[in-house]
Amino acid sequence: MSLPQVFVNRKSFLTGPFGAGKTTAAIAHLRQLLRGERVRGDDILVLLPQRSLAGPYHEALRSADLPAGPFVRVTTFASLAQQAVELYWPLLAPVAGFADPTREPTFLTLETSQYYMGPLVDAAVEEGAFDAVRVERPRIVSQVLDNLNKAALHGLSIDEAYERLELAVPPGEQRTARLNALRAARRISHQFRRRCLQETLLDFSLQVQLFNEHVLTNPWSRTHLFRTHRHLIYDNAEEDTFSAHRLVSEWLPQLDSALIIVDSDAGYRTFLGADPAGVETLRRLCEEEIVFERSHVMRPALVHLAERIEAVFDGRRRSAAPPSEPVQTPALVIPDQLFRFYPQMIAWAAEQIGRLVHEEDVPPGEIAVLAPFVSDALRFSLQMALERYNIPLATHRPSRALQDEPAARALLTLARLAHPFWGAPPLPADVTLALTLAIEGLDPVRASLLSERVYPPRRRDNDLGAFASLAEAERRRITYAIGERYDRLRDWLYDYRSESEPTPLDQFFARLFGEVLGQPGFGFHEDNDAARVASRLVESARKFRWTFEGERPDAPDPIRLGRDYVRLAESGALGALYLPGWRTPENAVFLAPAYTFLLRNRPVEIQFWLDIGATSWWERLYQPLTHPYVLSSRWPLAAPWTDRDEYLARQETLRRLLLGLVRRTRRQIYLAASDYSESGFEQRGPLLTIVNRLLGEVAGG
Repeated sequence: MSLPQVFVNRKSFLTGPFGAGKTTAAIAHLRQLLRGERVRGDDILVLLPQRSLAGPYHEALRSADLPAGPFVRVTTFASLAQQAVELYWPLLAPVAGFADPTREPTFLTLETSQYYMGPLVDAAVEEGAFDAVRVERPRIVSQVLDNLNKAALHGLSIDEAYERLELAVPPGEQRTARLNALRAARRISHQFRRRCLQETLLDFSLQVQLFNEHVLTNPWSRTHLFRTHRHLIYDNAEEDTFSAHRLVSEWLPQLDSALIIVDSDAGYRTFLGADPAGVETLRRLCEEEIVFERSHVMRPALVHLAERIEAVFDGRRRSAAPPSEPVQTPALVIPDQLFRFYPQMIAWAAEQIGRLVHEEDVPPGEIAVLAPFVSDALRFSLQMALERYNIPLATHRPSRALQDEPAARALLTLARLAHPFWGAPPLPADVTLALTLAIEGLDPVRASLLSERVYPPRRRDNDLGAFASLAEAERRRITYAIGERYDRLRDWLYDYRSESEPTPLDQFFARLFGEVLGQPGFGFHEDNDAARVASRLVESARKFRWTFEGERPDAPDPIRLGRDYVRLAESGALGALYLPGWRTPENAVFLAPAYTFLLRNRPVEIQFWLDIGATSWWERLYQPLTHPYVLSSRWPLAAPWTDRDEYLARQETLRRLLLGLVRRTRRQIYLAASDYSESGFEQRGPLLTIVNRLLGEVAGG
């Protein structure tokens, strides 16, 4: 069914699988509003669950044939809520419980929220409150913040959220210890919220709470907000939260038109608070439902594969109906031999990618290599293997801590070397790593020799020696070309140290990258991954600085500010979602966790699924202090989480994951497994069982 040409005065619900043309239809509708109906741009709201999905709309709005005028607002619920709280602050501050309603609010990023919560967690850790849960300190901070966020998004109080979490703790020897850890997390949550109210700090959870409980209930702000836009396009609604769905459901009666778009069988952001079931309420509120059934991405064999996957999870013992079009190439490709060890699997994948690129002319950017998790070892092994075929590799791992990225660690170490007045010299091992990454052609062995001489382990300051200070034999071993590059880096750091005032840390990172590390002869030159990490670190440090600039009485002095950020990053703090990280180069093979690939919303010609025997395709991350399912308004109050609930949730998650991956493939999926995992453990996970069943159906006709 095609989208109506004139769509101004209707509220429509558009659904279909990925690749059916729903976003294309939405953009056509947007253009019709602007060109055909002469609707003002600022009367239109395009709402998305994640900023990285806005690319097609921004590109369409840059078209030269659109009329001039105010800009269309393309945003997310989180941004809309923050902007509304800021705009209506004089109305809500006096009634929201802040100690000083006249004080301007400070909006916290993910990093600054971790900065303020860190001392509270440290105190509880020292008391031994989390000894039994085997979770590192940064993960405790992130999970407690996650509980606050999900509670706010689902309209739960802090106590209601933790009551649900306690019911989800299974019986057993560790139950008492887990309950004690959750009670400590509850106490930290209340302490953090009290500090926010006392000092007018607005983390994400408090922004959502203020928006839901005050902006949307105050007659004046609610009326003004609902009059700001007359037309709504809500794309990927199934990936958004309960609060976002509630806002749209209350806004719909006030709108002149609305187009709500839903991917069938999606809902991959559940672990981030998404509420896929909430779209049913939006469906009922719309005047008509439009269904797009045909995928414009998948070839017939992949369409048939998606049908067979649905049949497997539905429990049917027969194959799906044969495809309507002839199948020329199989959907699934498996190795000719079984691999016993993990490196053999990586080598096979690299060999197949080399063949596809050089013999079948598949662009590297049309190949995605996916695994349940992407470790440093996997990334390094695949990168080294692909270099033999002269094929670049790009990765994106958004859930990793900032300091887990080698490029970020190198920048943080060089920042310590450039700021001796911090009184925080880096460790010799970190200097060795930084030199290895910063100087092109410097291998770890020679980097270790160089750092031992220019930065001796017994040295108590952070001065670097010159290359000329080395013995002649050592200089020849390291090579004079490497020595020249090292001296250029050292000279730049010392020139920076001689400046009258230190540069803000984000500007320091940008200068260091642009003036040295990104230049020919240095390690970040033509390294796309390093460039993305550097960009992410610059933006993170900038927003950290902006949080404390102004008249805050607790703001660190300029010297302490940079040092505090470095300590925060090195403590394992998670970085917020930054758009540059999602913009991967078009000429490189893309390596990512499977869910990260799904959230990009971009199809490729070829997918490789690595390590399909791993149970982590099916299991949730170990998160003893949070739970994505019970922290939902749809989970029955006072209902415990049982093993059966866990099994059904895993099955449904795996079904959605497989369908989502298949529907984002144009041509073929290559499958690879090894008897032993990366850590050396034998593995026979549920995905391998499903794949064997699918392959058996093919073999059986």
